[in-house]
Amino acid sequence: MHADLVIRRRFLLRSDARYRAADAAWRAALAQAATWFPQQNHGPAFPMGNPGSPLRRLYEQRALALRQLEAARLRLETKRARLAAMRASGAPAEVFLLTLSRR
Repeated sequence: MHADLVIRRRFLLRSDARYRAADAAWRAALAQAATWFPQQNHGPAFPMGNPGSPLRRLYEQRALALRQLEAARLRLETKRARLAAMRASGAPAEVFLLTLSRR
């Protein structure tokens, strides 16, 4: 596997683990919040919490983790497509040149 793909895949796996942990914490907080209120039909609404509340913070952490997971997946797919296009065209692998300048 290409070194860049390894790095992006590792980042994707870490992002996935971060999202799963945030999702589990949010779902546990929702279940705990449901114990405070009687069982009534509130329609499609769910308890979000006021700005700054623990439940809102967990929801926002989960949303951030989901955005990061989607970005990591997109970056991996983009890199895979770019490498496949280079291999198909017969172009050499990406080469990065580092120049040192004296100032």
